Amino acid sequence: MTSVVSPIIRQVSRPYLTLDEYKNAPTALDYGNLVQGGNQAAQDAELTNAITRASSYIDQYCNQVLAATLDLEQQRVRVANDGTLRWHPKYAPIVSLNSLSVGYYPGDLTNVPDLSGAWIEEQQIVFPLQSGQLQWSSQGPLGLGWGGNPRSQTYINYTYVNGYPVSKVATQASLGATSLLLDTGLGITAGQVLKIYDGASSEDVIVASTYVYGSATVPLASPTLYAHAVGVAVSSLPAAVKQACILITSAYLKIRGDASLVLEVTNRPGQQIEGSQKVGSDIAHAQEILKPFRRIR
Repeated sequence: MTSVVSPIIRQVSRPYLTLDEYKNAPTALDYGNLVQGGNQAAQDAELTNAITRASSYIDQYCNQVLAATLDLEQQRVRVANDGTLRWHPKYAPIVSLNSLSVGYYPGDLTNVPDLSGAWIEEQQIVFPLQSGQLQWSSQGPLGLGWGGNPRSQTYINYTYVNGYPVSKVATQASLGATSLLLDTGLGITAGQVLKIYDGASSEDVIVASTYVYGSATVPLASPTLYAHAVGVAVSSLPAAVKQACILITSAYLKIRGDASLVLEVTNRPGQQIEGSQKVGSDIAHAQEILKPFRRIR
Protein backbone atom coordinates (compact mmCIF):
# COMPACT_ATOMS: atom_id res chain seq x y z
CA MET A 1 0.00 0.00 0.00
CA THR A 2 1.27 3.48 -0.90
CA SER A 3 1.15 6.17 1.76
CA VAL A 4 -0.14 9.56 0.72
CA VAL A 5 1.88 12.25 2.52
CA SER A 6 0.40 15.71 2.99
CA PRO A 7 2.56 18.46 1.43
CA ILE A 8 1.29 21.00 3.98
CA ILE A 9 4.12 22.47 6.07
CA ARG A 10 3.60 23.41 9.72
CA GLN A 11 5.64 26.48 10.51
CA VAL A 12 7.89 26.92 13.55
CA SER A 13 7.63 29.99 15.77
CA ARG A 14 10.22 32.73 15.33
CA PRO A 15 11.33 34.67 18.45
CA TYR A 16 9.55 38.02 18.64
CA LEU A 17 12.18 39.64 20.86
CA THR A 18 15.96 39.87 20.91
CA LEU A 19 17.89 39.56 24.15
CA ASP A 20 18.56 43.29 24.21
CA GLU A 21 14.90 44.12 23.64
CA TYR A 22 13.91 42.12 26.69
CA LYS A 23 16.80 43.36 28.83
CA ASN A 24 15.92 46.98 27.98
CA ALA A 25 12.26 46.49 28.90
CA PRO A 26 11.12 47.72 32.36
CA THR A 27 10.34 44.31 33.86
CA ALA A 28 12.08 44.79 37.26
CA LEU A 29 13.21 41.16 37.03
CA ASP A 30 16.66 39.77 37.75
CA TYR A 31 17.61 37.70 34.71
CA GLY A 32 21.25 37.32 35.73
CA ASN A 33 20.78 34.14 37.75
CA LEU A 34 18.50 31.99 35.65
CA VAL A 35 21.06 29.19 35.64
CA GLN A 36 22.58 28.65 39.05
CA GLY A 37 26.32 29.12 38.86
CA GLY A 38 26.20 29.69 35.09
CA ASN A 39 28.27 32.28 33.28
CA GLN A 40 26.81 35.11 31.21
CA ALA A 41 26.56 32.93 28.10
CA ALA A 42 24.53 30.37 30.03
CA GLN A 43 22.22 33.07 31.43
CA ASP A 44 21.68 34.56 27.97
CA ALA A 45 21.03 31.13 26.47
CA GLU A 46 18.29 30.40 29.01
CA LEU A 47 16.75 33.85 28.56
CA THR A 48 16.73 33.21 24.80
CA ASN A 49 14.94 29.90 25.46
CA ALA A 50 12.33 31.68 27.58
CA ILE A 51 11.74 34.23 24.80
CA THR A 52 11.36 31.40 22.27
CA ARG A 53 8.85 29.63 24.50
CA ALA A 54 6.91 32.87 25.00
CA SER A 55 6.83 33.44 21.24
CA SER A 56 5.55 29.91 20.72
CA TYR A 57 2.85 30.55 23.33
CA ILE A 58 1.74 33.61 21.35
CA ASP A 59 1.45 31.60 18.15
CA GLN A 60 -0.48 28.85 19.91
CA TYR A 61 -2.83 31.35 21.52
CA CYS A 62 -3.37 33.20 18.22
CA ASN A 63 -3.76 29.94 16.25
CA GLN A 64 -1.20 31.16 13.74
CA VAL A 65 2.43 32.21 13.42
CA LEU A 66 2.42 36.02 13.41
CA ALA A 67 5.90 36.32 11.88
CA ALA A 68 6.02 36.25 8.07
CA THR A 69 6.14 32.70 6.72
CA LEU A 70 5.94 30.99 3.33
CA ASP A 71 3.12 28.45 3.57
CA LEU A 72 1.96 25.63 1.32
CA GLU A 73 -1.74 24.75 1.41
CA GLN A 74 -4.29 22.89 -0.67
CA GLN A 75 -8.07 22.91 -0.62
CA ARG A 76 -11.25 22.62 -2.66
CA VAL A 77 -13.01 25.71 -4.00
CA ARG A 78 -15.81 26.36 -6.46
CA VAL A 79 -15.65 28.56 -9.54
CA ALA A 80 -17.73 31.72 -8.95
CA ASN A 81 -20.33 32.91 -11.46
CA ASP A 82 -17.90 35.60 -12.65
CA GLY A 83 -15.23 33.01 -13.50
CA THR A 84 -13.04 33.64 -10.46
CA LEU A 85 -11.68 31.39 -7.77
CA ARG A 86 -12.07 32.83 -4.28
CA TRP A 87 -10.55 31.29 -1.19
CA HIS A 88 -9.45 32.11 2.33
CA PRO A 89 -5.99 30.80 3.24
CA LYS A 90 -5.53 29.56 6.77
CA TYR A 91 -3.31 32.45 7.91
CA ALA A 92 -3.37 36.25 7.62
CA PRO A 93 -2.52 38.96 6.82
CA ILE A 94 -1.79 37.72 3.30
CA VAL A 95 1.25 39.35 1.69
CA SER A 96 1.68 37.55 -1.64
CA LEU A 97 0.54 34.61 -3.76
CA ASN A 98 3.70 32.81 -4.90
CA SER A 99 2.41 29.78 -6.82
CA LEU A 100 -0.90 28.21 -7.79
CA SER A 101 -1.93 24.91 -9.38
CA VAL A 102 -5.56 24.10 -10.23
CA GLY A 103 -7.47 21.13 -11.60
CA TYR A 104 -10.64 19.02 -11.60
CA TYR A 105 -8.87 16.08 -9.97
CA PRO A 106 -6.36 15.94 -7.09
CA GLY A 107 -3.78 14.04 -9.12
CA ASP A 108 -4.05 16.20 -12.24
CA LEU A 109 -3.28 19.82 -11.35
CA THR A 110 -2.03 22.41 -13.83
CA ASN A 111 0.44 25.08 -12.77
CA VAL A 112 -0.76 28.65 -13.37
CA PRO A 113 2.11 30.43 -15.19
CA ASP A 114 0.83 33.99 -14.70
CA LEU A 115 -0.32 35.12 -11.25
CA SER A 116 -0.36 38.85 -11.98
CA GLY A 117 -4.16 38.94 -12.21
CA ALA A 118 -4.62 37.86 -8.59
CA TRP A 119 -6.50 40.20 -6.24
CA ILE A 120 -5.13 39.95 -2.69
CA GLU A 121 -7.05 41.10 0.36
CA GLU A 122 -5.94 40.77 3.97
CA GLN A 123 -7.70 37.42 4.41
CA GLN A 124 -8.84 36.40 0.90
CA ILE A 125 -7.40 35.74 -2.54
CA VAL A 126 -9.45 36.25 -5.72
CA PHE A 127 -8.05 34.84 -8.94
CA PRO A 128 -9.68 35.37 -12.39
CA LEU A 129 -9.14 32.11 -14.27
CA GLN A 130 -9.09 33.84 -17.64
CA SER A 131 -6.00 35.83 -16.59
CA GLY A 132 -3.92 32.75 -15.77
CA GLN A 133 -3.02 31.76 -19.36
CA LEU A 134 -4.20 28.23 -18.61
CA GLN A 135 -4.55 25.54 -21.23
CA TRP A 136 -7.00 22.99 -19.89
CA SER A 137 -9.47 20.24 -20.70
CA SER A 138 -11.26 17.58 -18.69
CA GLN A 139 -8.40 15.23 -19.60
CA GLY A 140 -5.62 17.57 -18.57
CA PRO A 141 -3.55 20.38 -20.15
CA LEU A 142 -4.32 19.66 -23.83
CA GLY A 143 -4.62 23.22 -25.08
CA LEU A 144 -8.45 23.31 -25.31
CA GLY A 145 -8.97 26.26 -22.98
CA TRP A 146 -10.17 26.43 -19.39
CA GLY A 147 -13.14 24.20 -18.69
CA GLY A 148 -14.08 25.48 -15.24
CA ASN A 149 -17.84 26.03 -15.23
CA PRO A 150 -19.50 28.24 -12.59
CA ARG A 151 -20.05 26.38 -9.30
CA SER A 152 -17.87 23.46 -10.42
CA GLN A 153 -15.55 22.06 -7.76
CA THR A 154 -11.86 22.74 -8.31
CA TYR A 155 -8.79 21.50 -6.44
CA ILE A 156 -6.05 24.02 -5.75
CA ASN A 157 -2.52 23.80 -4.37
CA TYR A 158 -0.73 27.05 -3.62
CA THR A 159 2.05 28.80 -1.72
CA TYR A 160 1.71 32.21 -0.18
CA VAL A 161 3.47 34.57 2.23
CA ASN A 162 1.57 35.85 5.24
CA GLY A 163 2.29 37.63 8.52
CA TYR A 164 4.56 40.45 9.65
CA PRO A 165 8.25 40.73 8.75
CA VAL A 166 10.44 39.73 11.70
CA SER A 167 14.11 40.09 10.87
CA LYS A 168 17.52 41.21 12.18
CA VAL A 169 20.38 43.30 10.87
CA ALA A 170 22.83 40.87 9.22
CA THR A 171 25.64 43.33 8.44
CA GLN A 172 26.39 46.40 10.55
CA ALA A 173 24.67 49.51 9.19
CA SER A 174 26.50 52.82 9.53
CA LEU A 175 24.88 56.14 10.34
CA GLY A 176 23.30 57.44 7.15
CA ALA A 177 23.00 53.98 5.56
CA THR A 178 20.76 53.93 2.48
CA SER A 179 20.06 50.20 2.67
CA LEU A 180 19.94 47.38 5.20
CA LEU A 181 21.14 43.81 4.78
CA LEU A 182 18.84 41.60 6.88
CA ASP A 183 18.87 37.92 7.77
CA THR A 184 15.58 37.50 5.87
CA GLY A 185 13.43 39.67 3.62
CA LEU A 186 10.34 37.47 3.97
CA GLY A 187 7.16 39.54 4.06
CA ILE A 188 8.80 42.88 3.30
CA THR A 189 7.20 45.02 0.57
CA ALA A 190 8.07 48.32 -1.12
CA GLY A 191 6.70 51.33 0.74
CA GLN A 192 6.39 49.44 4.01
CA VAL A 193 7.38 51.06 7.31
CA LEU A 194 9.84 48.98 9.34
CA LYS A 195 10.86 49.59 12.93
CA ILE A 196 14.50 49.19 13.94
CA TYR A 197 14.42 48.23 17.64
CA ASP A 198 17.76 49.51 18.96
CA GLY A 199 17.19 51.05 22.38
CA ALA A 200 17.80 54.80 22.35
CA SER A 201 18.74 54.51 18.66
CA SER A 202 15.43 53.02 17.59
CA GLU A 203 13.92 54.49 14.44
CA ASP A 204 11.37 53.95 11.68
CA VAL A 205 12.52 53.44 8.10
CA ILE A 206 10.53 53.22 4.86
CA VAL A 207 11.33 50.57 2.26
CA ALA A 208 12.18 52.27 -1.06
CA SER A 209 10.08 51.72 -4.17
CA THR A 210 13.10 50.03 -5.81
CA TYR A 211 12.96 47.10 -3.39
CA VAL A 212 12.97 43.68 -5.07
CA TYR A 213 10.34 41.54 -3.37
CA GLY A 214 11.87 38.71 -1.36
CA SER A 215 15.38 40.16 -1.23
CA ALA A 216 17.26 40.44 2.08
CA THR A 217 18.86 43.67 0.84
CA VAL A 218 16.42 46.46 1.65
CA PRO A 219 16.93 49.90 0.07
CA LEU A 220 15.57 52.77 2.16
CA ALA A 221 13.60 55.83 1.11
CA SER A 222 15.83 57.98 3.36
CA PRO A 223 19.13 57.33 5.20
CA THR A 224 19.20 55.93 8.72
CA LEU A 225 19.54 58.38 11.61
CA TYR A 226 21.75 56.03 13.65
CA ALA A 227 24.24 53.21 13.21
CA HIS A 228 22.93 49.71 13.94
CA ALA A 229 24.89 46.62 14.95
CA VAL A 230 24.46 43.05 13.77
CA GLY A 231 21.55 41.31 15.47
CA VAL A 232 19.38 44.38 16.03
CA ALA A 233 15.69 43.60 15.44
CA VAL A 234 13.96 44.99 12.34
CA SER A 235 10.25 44.35 12.06
CA SER A 236 6.77 45.58 11.20
CA LEU A 237 5.34 43.44 14.01
CA PRO A 238 2.86 45.55 16.00
CA ALA A 239 4.44 46.86 19.20
CA ALA A 240 1.54 45.35 21.15
CA VAL A 241 2.71 41.85 20.19
CA LYS A 242 6.20 42.62 21.45
CA GLN A 243 4.74 43.84 24.73
CA ALA A 244 2.76 40.61 25.03
CA CYS A 245 5.97 38.64 24.46
CA ILE A 246 7.70 40.63 27.23
CA LEU A 247 4.85 39.87 29.63
CA ILE A 248 4.78 36.15 28.84
CA THR A 249 8.57 35.85 29.02
CA SER A 250 8.48 37.55 32.43
CA ALA A 251 5.77 35.15 33.57
CA TYR A 252 7.88 32.16 32.55
CA LEU A 253 10.88 33.53 34.44
CA LYS A 254 8.80 33.88 37.61
CA ILE A 255 7.70 30.24 37.64
CA ARG A 256 9.55 28.28 40.32
CA GLY A 257 7.27 25.26 40.80
CA ASP A 258 6.08 24.69 44.39
CA ALA A 259 8.70 27.16 45.64
CA SER A 260 7.30 30.01 43.55
CA LEU A 261 8.23 33.59 44.37
CA VAL A 262 6.15 35.36 46.99
CA LEU A 263 5.80 39.09 46.36
CA GLU A 264 4.53 41.58 48.90
CA VAL A 265 1.95 44.12 47.71
CA THR A 266 3.09 47.51 49.02
CA ASN A 267 -0.34 49.18 49.07
CA ARG A 268 -1.72 46.47 51.37
CA PRO A 269 0.94 45.83 54.03
CA GLY A 270 1.23 42.31 55.27
CA GLN A 271 -0.65 40.68 52.37
CA GLN A 272 1.30 38.54 49.96
CA ILE A 273 0.55 37.24 46.48
CA GLU A 274 1.90 33.88 45.39
CA GLY A 275 4.13 33.85 42.37
CA SER A 276 1.72 31.63 40.44
CA GLN A 277 -1.02 34.26 40.78
CA LYS A 278 1.33 37.00 39.62
CA VAL A 279 2.27 34.87 36.61
CA GLY A 280 -1.42 34.51 35.79
CA SER A 281 -1.98 38.27 35.74
CA ASP A 282 0.91 38.78 33.33
CA ILE A 283 -0.39 36.15 30.94
CA ALA A 284 -3.97 37.44 31.26
CA HIS A 285 -2.77 40.91 30.30
CA ALA A 286 -0.87 39.43 27.33
CA GLN A 287 -3.95 37.52 26.20
CA GLU A 288 -6.01 40.71 26.29
CA ILE A 289 -3.41 42.42 24.09
CA LEU A 290 -3.35 39.52 21.63
CA LYS A 291 -7.11 39.18 21.10
CA PRO A 292 -7.16 41.21 17.83
CA PHE A 293 -4.54 38.87 16.35
CA ARG A 294 -6.33 35.58 17.06
CA ARG A 295 -7.37 33.41 14.13
CA ILE A 296 -10.86 32.01 14.50
CA ARG A 297 -10.75 28.36 13.50
